[in-house]
Amino acid sequence: MRVWRDVSIHATENGNEITVFSDTPGVVEEELTLGLMGPSGQVDLRVRVVESNPQIVDGIVQHRLRLLMLDAVQ
Repeated sequence: MRVWRDVSIHATENGNEITVFSDTPGVVEEELTLGLMGPSGQVDLRVRVVESNPQIVDGIVQHRLRLLMLDAVQ
């Protein structure tokens, strides 16, 4: 099953992690597929939720998810 959600992606200093902001919380240890759109099409990354915390962004509650990249899905 695919659930489409828009997230804001932010690079981290650790090359194996991605931070995203979402309107829904993540579940720690849950594995997800993150679809990234680029000029050459979509790349799907398998990720694991390492941390999920609520945070106020522009006056709206968002959830900051720290994701560990596992590998690219072919």
